[in-house]
Amino acid sequence: MTSEKTIKTQLKMIIYGCIALLFCGLCLNAVSSNNVNVTEEDPDIPCQNLDVLDSVKEILHWEIINDTLHIYTKKDEKRDEYERWKYIQSLENENY
Repeated sequence: MTSEKTIKTQLKMIIYGCIALLFCGLCLNAVSSNNVNVTEEDPDIPCQNLDVLDSVKEILHWEIINDTLHIYTKKDEKRDEYERWKYIQSLENENY
């Protein structure tokens, strides 16, 4: 009689365990299906279409650093080249 009770108790534990596993699986499936798809356009997320910057001829390089968009243009390149030239000229003038 006690062996029958232990068998029934063990069967109940197995059945409850299976039900709990099934419930956990259903919960995980529901959570994973509710994830937000990043490819969809969301008005609350800024800078979604930054790929457009690649097609602008005046923009040589762009990147996001610490949530800030940095753009390097042809005008910036000319300015930097001029600054380099001035620096080289100043070094040459110091030597003479």
